[in-house]
Amino acid sequence: CTVHEVTAELDAGPILGQARVPVEPGDSEDTLAARVLVAEHRLYPAVLRRFAEGDRRPLLLG
Repeated sequence: CTVHEVTAELDAGPILGQARVPVEPGDSEDTLAARVLVAEHRLYPAVLRRFAEGDRRPLLLG
């Protein structure tokens, strides 16, 4: 999943953070979405914390 600055063009803003979420054999939409949600809940606060401190370097969570 990716967090980026919002611009007029869809998904075109600078990337502020990304988290990798593996697609496992046998995944359904629901099981993958559940793992993405967990990653989002870790990524968003970390990116917002850095952004509030003035750090706009991209953050990559494994």
